Amino acid sequence: MLSERLLTISKLIDKNKVVFDVGSDHALLPCFLVREGICPKAYAADNKEGPLNRAKETIRRYGLEGKVIPVLSDGLENIREDVDIITICGMGFHTVKKILDGHDLSACEKIIVQINKDNELLREYLSDHNYTILDETVIFDGFYYQVEIFNAKHHNRYGSLEIRYGPRLLEKMDDTFKDYLRYRIAKLNDIYSRSHNEDLLKEAEEIKMILNGRSDVGKSL
Repeated sequence: MLSERLLTISKLIDKNKVVFDVGSDHALLPCFLVREGICPKAYAADNKEGPLNRAKETIRRYGLEGKVIPVLSDGLENIREDVDIITICGMGFHTVKKILDGHDLSACEKIIVQINKDNELLREYLSDHNYTILDETVIFDGFYYQVEIFNAKHHNRYGSLEIRYGPRLLEKMDDTFKDYLRYRIAKLNDIYSRSHNEDLLKEAEEIKMILNGRSDVGKSL
């Protein structure tokens, strides 16, 4: 029912919490969460009638009316009061920024965001707003995806390397993150072979230092 990407995200959601899934489209994630008994209720939100109708079809197909609730909402404009966790998956950074801007997120236990690129910009945004990054993970599902899990509790600004690579990822240094770093080095070297931009080699060397056990370089100064 779910892609590896969404399945991994479903495992990041605490049991018995109410989820508000932004840009839900087919409502696959909310329906999975309710069917598997992870969530008692979930909202499938979208800002267009077409995707929302697709969500309604999925909800009917699985007989989840009243448990997975479709909501016409431009981002978080119509978020419900009983929501514990927000999920925003598969969008670009600037769309996510627009969704988050101007909203009080303090009532939510966690916000889970998976964007397709520009993860450094997302972490910089979280740092600028003094949000707390609770956890991070890397998913490989044909491509490498990074997931940020945060809340609105105050945190001092993160360091430059933490923003670049992820404070929790640098702490954990799990195998998938290491694989992503090796992929990143190969990509940088490939681009360098065509552009001869010395900054690319510097970044590749920085990543090699991290892989060689210098995880402490990611700590805030």
